Amino acid sequence: MASCNGLGILCPMRAPPPPPPRGPTPPRGPTQPKAGPPPRPTAKPAAKARPARKLPAWLMRAQRLLLQPTQEWTTIAGEFTNAGTIYWRFLAPMAAIGPIAATVGGIVFRERGSLLTFGTIPVGLGTAVQAGVLEYVLNLVLNLLGVYGLAVAIDVIGGAIGAQRNRVQALKVAAYGSTPYWLASAFALFPRIEPLAMLVGLYGIRLFAMGLPAVTKAPRDKIAAYTLLTSIAAVLLVLIITAIITRLVVS
Repeated sequence: MASCNGLGILCPMRAPPPPPPRGPTPPRGPTQPKAGPPPRPTAKPAAKARPARKLPAWLMRAQRLLLQPTQEWTTIAGEFTNAGTIYWRFLAPMAAIGPIAATVGGIVFRERGSLLTFGTIPVGLGTAVQAGVLEYVLNLVLNLLGVYGLAVAIDVIGGAIGAQRNRVQALKVAAYGSTPYWLASAFALFPRIEPLAMLVGLYGIRLFAMGLPAVTKAPRDKIAAYTLLTSIAAVLLVLIITAIITRLVVS
């Protein structure tokens, strides 16, 4: 007891206020690190791969005809096209392979191959360029006429054995089936081995054998005869046209 007012009167002592309630006890353990900026990448991100350059459409078709002939002939058979498209989008660039190769070969080796003599003819720089330009013009005229003539033969022969008569379909076989012949003209880059192009061009017989039934719907039992007659017509046209072009270019 203590005096309340200094008069000697005893007053009861006041109890101390109760302590405030305690909250939940935090769990004991290592202190969590404070959030901060994300760590910087240690390695640079890989650069985006550049898209591969695509070949021209005509060269891609030639590649597929050599590597995947069955699938490509099926695609060709169902295409809606016309003679102009086949000529200018496929045959015209293909006809440039031989003249370009022969021109480069003439500039480098100072000679040009001759399929008439299976030998070489010396040429100068100016002559090589002039001959290349002339050969390309002749290719566009004579070889493209030859392809059309072969298409007529395919159409006529096909009608005789029960195949579908369609001049555009026949032109497809004549143009695309002669792909090995056009590609083999690249051998002119090396004049001394240019005659080997004729051997490579014979692969066209196999392409004809695969393309005729798919495109012209020829009877299966007559494909062998159809291919033989078509190949004979193609070889004769190639020999005649090659002889004319060689005579005019190297004379």
